[in-house]
Amino acid sequence: MIEANISLTALQSFAVVAAELSFTKAGQILHKTPSAISHQMKQLEQQLNVQLFYRKSKGVLLTPAGELLRADVNHGLAQINAGIRQARLKAQTDKQTLVLAVIPSLLEHWLLPRLSRLYKALPTIQLELIAMDQLADFASNRVHGHLHFGRGAFADLDSRWLADEYTYPVISPTLRQQYPHLSSVSDWIGHVPLLAYRGGVEDAPANLGWEAWLSRFEPLGGQVSRVNTFSHVGLAMGAAKYGQGIALGWHHIVQHALNCRELEKLPVEPLRLAFSYHLVAPESHWLRPEMVALFEWLKLEFSISSIA
Repeated sequence: MIEANISLTALQSFAVVAAELSFTKAGQILHKTPSAISHQMKQLEQQLNVQLFYRKSKGVLLTPAGELLRADVNHGLAQINAGIRQARLKAQTDKQTLVLAVIPSLLEHWLLPRLSRLYKALPTIQLELIAMDQLADFASNRVHGHLHFGRGAFADLDSRWLADEYTYPVISPTLRQQYPHLSSVSDWIGHVPLLAYRGGVEDAPANLGWEAWLSRFEPLGGQVSRVNTFSHVGLAMGAAKYGQGIALGWHHIVQHALNCRELEKLPVEPLRLAFSYHLVAPESHWLRPEMVALFEWLKLEFSISSIA
């Protein structure tokens, strides 16, 4: 403890006054009035029973005792600040790091906008995020879990369901305003390109292309303007945001753009895809409490963004 019951705040104020040799300048730095600083220093002198300052008409000077105290207080405050930095560094290194693979489009358009919420909810977890399409090879890769889109059945792995996915047509507000007379998707296909996601190695069976979607919802009544194909669903969503055509949006991936009014949903009933989102990991990885905590957070966030 500090002797004579001197507060740390008083010593911090003393250090500033000793550096500035002015109650007025010290008050400006500490956001206090000069009279408040003067009173605080007078009280400090009384508690120590030592004169620390020679008071002048303009500013102050340190007494020999004040000079000695300044050196020790500055050293002590430097030690305290060093201790605070070390404590913060220790807390940072004590965070539990999880290497999480995520399918690229979901990572960019769903998880990244939520990272601040994740770290606020799980402050002891530090994520290393890797964009990865195909299921991670946990035996050869330093990956703790994979936020994956698929059937959820994998040999020797524990796959936990997070959410279903739905698709529906989306368009940029700017492009839609250029054709105010068009209403149904079948009206649109002869005027603007269709933006298509081809489907990857694993999720192709669940991907619903334009031909299958139109055969179910909108009978083709005319010539398709153009079909532009992309390797990732997020790229098709990006092209739609830039007004390059109509895309079949995946609900979770496109939701942030809808909320920001970068895209609009055309008035068509959403269609559920055959695959779902899962958090996949070896059984041993689920023994880590931070892995379970991450899963619970992901499940809650998916429930918030899911179609009601």
